[in-house]
Amino acid sequence: MAEEAVLGYLEKNEEISDSGIFAEEKGISHDEIVNIIKSLNGFRLVDAQDIKRERWVLTHEGDMYAEHGSPEVQLFLAVPPEGTTREELQ
Repeated sequence: MAEEAVLGYLEKNEEISDSGIFAEEKGISHDEIVNIIKSLNGFRLVDAQDIKRERWVLTHEGDMYAEHGSPEVQLFLAVPPEGTTREELQ
């Protein structure tokens, strides 16, 4: 099914610019699409180019810092304008 989808699409279009989007649109797993493209490329039926994308996301700790500030900022904000003792702050 994946091979037919790839070859059928390429008969009418010049390229598949994003295999992830293509897989999603066709309802086929991305890994299966990638395997078919690599196989067709190995047989020199299509030209393929690997495109690597990185995605950065915050960790749970990063989410907390983004929402409440770093521990240093939280400490700074906990000190009232008139000041406080270390004992009171703790």
